[in-house]
Formats: sequence, C-alpha cells, structure tokens
Amino acid sequence: MMTCALLCSPGQTCYANSTAAMDCLNSIPFNRAWANATIDVVTQSLENFGFGALYHATGPPYSINLDIMGELANTQAMIDVDAFANDLDFQEHVQNVFQLTLDAHTRYRKPACYTANFVQPFAFDIQVVPGSSPDNGSSQNPAVTSMDTEPRLFIMENLYTEQYLVQYPEAPNLADYLGQEILLLDGLEATTAIAQWGDSHETRSNNAGARFNSAVRSYLYRSSQQSSILPMTDLQVTLVNGTELTLPWLAAYSDGLADPSVCAAPPADTVSTTAEETPAPVRPLTRAQAAPSLDLHPPTLLHPDTLHSERADREQIVPADSPYYLSCFVQTVSSSNATIAGVSRVLVMKVASFSPPGDNYTDAWEHFLGSAETCLSQEFDLVVVDVMQNGGGYVCLGLRLIELLVEDYEDDHTLVQMNYDLPHSPLMDAYIATNNKPNPYPDPEMVEQILDQATQQPFVDGEAYYYPGRNVTMGGVTSWRTNIFSLDCTEAEAMPANGFRPSTFMPPEKLIILTDGTCGSTCASFTKIPQEAGKATFVGAGGLWHESMDVSSFAGGFVCNPSYLQNIAYWSNLTFPSFLTNQAWQFGWAAWYSAKLPSRPVQFTAQDPQFREPFWGFPHSSINSSVTTEMVSVLYDRVIDSSISRLAGSVDFSTSGCSDSGDDDDDQDALPFIIVIVALSVLLIGVVGYFVVMPRLKQSSGNGLDDSLIYKD
Repeated sequence: MMTCALLCSPGQTCYANSTAAMDCLNSIPFNRAWANATIDVVTQSLENFGFGALYHATGPPYSINLDIMGELANTQAMIDVDAFANDLDFQEHVQNVFQLTLDAHTRYRKPACYTANFVQPFAFDIQVVPGSSPDNGSSQNPAVTSMDTEPRLFIMENLYTEQYLVQYPEAPNLADYLGQEILLLDGLEATTAIAQWGDSHETRSNNAGARFNSAVRSYLYRSSQQSSILPMTDLQVTLVNGTELTLPWLAAYSDGLADPSVCAAPPADTVSTTAEETPAPVRPLTRAQAAPSLDLHPPTLLHPDTLHSERADREQIVPADSPYYLSCFVQTVSSSNATIAGVSRVLVMKVASFSPPGDNYTDAWEHFLGSAETCLSQEFDLVVVDVMQNGGGYVCLGLRLIELLVEDYEDDHTLVQMNYDLPHSPLMDAYIATNNKPNPYPDPEMVEQILDQATQQPFVDGEAYYYPGRNVTMGGVTSWRTNIFSLDCTEAEAMPANGFRPSTFMPPEKLIILTDGTCGSTCASFTKIPQEAGKATFVGAGGLWHESMDVSSFAGGFVCNPSYLQNIAYWSNLTFPSFLTNQAWQFGWAAWYSAKLPSRPVQFTAQDPQFREPFWGFPHSSINSSVTTEMVSVLYDRVIDSSISRLAGSVDFSTSGCSDSGDDDDDQDALPFIIVIVALSVLLIGVVGYFVVMPRLKQSSGNGLDDSLIYKD
C-alpha cells in the first residue's frame, strides 16, 4: 500500500522539502523476493564481467581492490536475515557496492519509484583568479592560466534559486550571495568536500581529476535513482567573509514517487512465435533509446544564440542545438601570432555524443556524419574538437569521425582497430556450443559486430574467436578469455554514402582535442587512439588543478545487460533470471587493451593531456544554458589563443626564405621578422666594432685629437 503523501500530475515536476521526500522514500517496505531477484540477476550477470578478475587488484595507477562477488555474497547474507530496514536501505547498499568500481559502464539505477532529485539553490563557479573575488560568479577569468594559482569557489545562480524560496521562505536568499567566495562545505575545505563526494558517489571515472569535474555539478544535484544519497542532511556552507549558511535540500520529483506499484517490473516482454507458444527473445532498447535511463549525464547542448551573438568573427556552420549532437562554427583570427602560425580560420567542432537519434542506427550514422561532412568541407587551418562531457555511443561512429580528422587513419582504417577480448563464462560456452555464431551478440544495433584482424573479415564461426582462447592472469586471478578481436566497422567506413573525403587534414599540432576527462566509452576510443599514436594535441579542462588528469573515462569495451543475456540464454536453450522491479543494470563486457601498454585494459591506464585550462563551467541541466554556454565560449577563445601562441613559438625562422615549398604568403609573413633580425645583426656588428676601434683611438688622443669628436663621427 502506498503511504507517501506527495502526489504529482503525470508529466509534471513537483517540489517538496527534503524531509517529506525522504519520508516517502523510506516508506517503501523491504521486499525479500525483490531483493533476492536483484542479487540473482546481478550475480549471474557478473559471470560475464570483463574486469571481474582484474578488480581484485588493479594495480597502479588507480589501485582498486574489490571482490565484487564477495560483496554480493555478503549482501545476500544480509537479505537472508532481514538486515535491511526498508527497500531504500537495500537499494542504497547495492548502489554503494557498484559505485566502488568507479566505472560508468558498470552501473545500477534504482527502480522508477525513486524518481527524486535533491538540489541546492546555487551552483559552483570555480575560478582561478588573482586577488579578490569578482563582482559576480557568472564567468571564468580568461587571463589566468598558471598552474601555480589556486582555484577558488564562488556562488552562482542556478534554475532552483527562486523555487527554493517558495519551499523554504525562511531560508537564506542565495540571490543575495551571488559571487561570494565559499570557504567550507560541511566543515571541509570546499575542494576537498567535492572531491570526497566524487570519490564515493561519482562513477563517471576512475581518474580523480575527471571524477572531480563531474562532482562539481552532481555535488549540488543528487539523483536518488542514479546514485546513493544517504545520509541526507542539511548542507552547511561557510563563506570566506565568515557568513554561515544552513541549506536544507529541495526535492524535485515526478508522478509515482515511492509508489511500490511503479517500481514493479512490467510483464515479460515476449511474443508467441510457434504453435507451442514458445516465447521469442526480448528486444532491448537501442543504445540511443536507452541513453536517458542509464546515462549519468545526458547530452547538454550549447545555446546557439549565446555562442554566436555579437560575434562577427564566428560563422555558424552546423547549429549548436543540432539534434544529431555534432555542431561547428568557423572563427576568424587576426594577430601577429596568428600570422606567424599561419592560422586565420579555426574550425571549432562540438561533439556532444556519439548516440545520435534515428529511425535505425544506419540512419543515425548518416545524419551524424553528414553534419561532420558539412563542418569539414569548410576552409580552415586549425581545428578544435570539443568532446567535454561526451558519454559515448556507437563505437564505429566515433572511429569513423577520427578517421575523417586524421589522414593516416582515413588512408588505412586498420590503424584505428582496437584489441578486444571477452571473458569465458558458462553462458557463453553454451551459446557457442549451441549456435556457434561469429559474433558475441548478433544484432549490430545493440552490440558492434567483430572482426578477425588476421583476415580483416568476420570470423567464420563462434569457435574461431572463442577458442582456444587465452589463459590470462589479471589481479592475481587466472581465467580464460577469448582470442583477441577487433570491431567490424565496414558499414561506418563506407559513410558518408557520397564517398566524402576531407580536402584538408591537420597535423597533430593543429588538431586540438579539448576534453574534461569525462569523455567516455566511444569517446574514450575517439581520444585514446590518436593520443597513443601522437596524432593530435590534447587540452584538458579543469580537474584537480595540481594533480594529473586523464583525457578520457570508462574506456572499457562494449557493455552488456540482462536483456542481452536473456536472449543469449534463450538462443542457447537456457534460462536467465529476471528482475521483479524495473531498475536498470549494465556492466562492462568486453575489455579493450592499450596500444602503448598491450597487457593493460585502457580503462586502467592514465595518460595526461599536454596542456590544461582552468575551466569548470560545465553545462548542466540545473543551470541556465546561456550562462554555461557563455563560459564555454570564453574557453574556446582561450584554447584558440593559447594554441596559436604555442604554434607561433614553435616556428623556426632559421629556414625563412630557404623553403622549396613555393609558399609566397608564408615568405611575406616572415619578411618583417627577417628585417628585424638583420637590423639587430648590423647593430651588434657596430657595437663590437666600437669596442675594437675605441682603444686605438684612445691611444691616438695624445696626437691632439679631441676625444669628443669620436662620438660625433
């Protein structure tokens, strides 16, 4: 029976104080059958976990030691003795276990009756600023880029600042504190508090710097479905000026909050296909359809008017709010450094996601790559690709885009092929024995198809990639894994369908990839492949300012979920358990290995960007998009300016005028500097000559010469 007093109309967002919302969530009774089914599904799923062995002892750089099956066995023991006070207590416990993996591919989302977000009436504006705090906290300071300057936190407005006062009329009005500097959060130094929250709740990355970038927003916007939220206590904020603010949390919720019937799983998704009424396989959602349910950070698009208004130097090519998640503009630049560097037009491309919508996956790919073609058909001499907050999508789509950006990859697609494998398991053993299919999962819309690297063709059958396999020790645990394989991306490689090939490719120093380190999954492939091969220059945004930061996150292979496993079981004449509630659960299935460290899965390596920018103004659904777009716009200017300055500083004038390239424009650009160098050389010769001749003239002064005439001659 439903006991929650908080109601909301379907499709609406309603608000309540945190006490009332937590009373509702705590009202859902513990259900042993639900709990047993949950542990049964996740335990059997993890027999196929790509990193199950390695997590026992991952070693450096992250040194995670986790026996996840042991943790789940302990959870089952707690279920057996009714150790959980209510369903929330159980759900929080399960989420805490999986949050220990620090892996966004391995995530557990609570059922649908937990749809509440707990928010604060402000956001963090982190800046690196010299001297006193600014008049307001709405923009990054573009002048300071030194790693020696300490970041500071300021209060900025978010979308809940006014709504908060409706629910808490006696609370401090945060509009009165905009731009004020924060010293402590719950008694901890502000940066420490955010970092610790990220370490225990943010699964976006196993890298602390990237994790911090996510926590900058999630610390003040806590989803009760996506992560654990207990304990839920008032936030204590101490400002630098000594002001103490006590801020209870505002709950934003939707229809069905704490209604057990909303949490219950729907009837099995099956259809009858034979006279014996044998159920057909379930049809999982496509990755694009499923993204909102398990994506911790759905794509947040930039505001096109804010990005381009009053900017005569920017030409919009594909609008920033493009539904296919790829947009671009060309920015013209004019400065002495730009002249030296040979840069006048900069293509800035934003890739928000590799999961574009479409009637089917090939339709989605064509739209996405059509946008890329439009961008890359422009005239430009420097490229900046922004992949900040990109959560991934279709792997082959990400590989196709990097091919269109790097000439070597466009000429030879095998250079972007990655090394993968899968763990052996009883279920997959049975699938190979029964079906012997040449792909782990036969639907390319769900899971990419695989390729034999030796023949550059699909495997002849399942045994060809599954056996004899490899006996591998990871984390001190020895287990059997498949032979190495790559993904079959021939469909994507044939796109765009018109055979488009860019007329211009940039060298590594002029292909700039801007990342906040949370670029993950497919986006990790897009960044790691050119980084390990030295094909691009990487600029990292934010992170823990005095610590290293990786360029990507959750760089595992492809993922799996219970729907996939139920179908594999069905095709193998087996059964696989089902949840009794409608939570969502997925895990890393295939492992992808580093090209530089071939024995290590890429997810457990760390490779820093070459350069860093002090930026934490990341877009988020809780903040007005115009505000964060303006922050990103300033960041683009900084990245362009700093990149051009580095390029100008690397120009070797010793070869000026001696080139066989026939580039008259470059010779003309260098001419003023040649003249300066020649003039300085003449002056130096004069000075040296003076000191050589001077003593001789001095010696002649006894012959009646006036010494003063020496300085007039």
